[in-house]
Amino acid sequence: PPEDVDAIMDVTETGTTLKQNGLKIIDTVMKSSAHLIANKQSLKDKNKREKIFDIVTLMSGAVQGKKYLHLYLNIKENNLKKLLKELPSLKKPTVSPLSEKGWVGVNTVILKPDFHKLIPKLRKIAQGIVVHEPRQILQLEEIKRDEEN
Repeated sequence: PPEDVDAIMDVTETGTTLKQNGLKIIDTVMKSSAHLIANKQSLKDKNKREKIFDIVTLMSGAVQGKKYLHLYLNIKENNLKKLLKELPSLKKPTVSPLSEKGWVGVNTVILKPDFHKLIPKLRKIAQGIVVHEPRQILQLEEIKRDEEN
């Protein structure tokens, strides 16, 4: 418990657990990163190499997921072009017709910092925005490229 010591040095990702225990981060001593290390023999073995790249995919997906928001929104079809001009996205958004004629659903992934700039624009033309914070963004084409090297 905090009462038993004058100071604690700990490794933390977000600091949430420290805050929940009444502790406060007063300085960052070091920033670190995670590395996956494999020996050359393992990389030559097809099955092991496959598992190694599965781990790489999941780890990098978790890191990428913290940078993005997943948006679902409904919009009148006549506002779609205006929205697509304004909408930053990881790739092109998915646009699907809704059961009510003249309406479409738009599904996209954006960088978190873009969200606050986007809200005033969305408020005027969209209806029913759902924001989801993904746990992972798996950029499979990049990992495939790395795997081939």
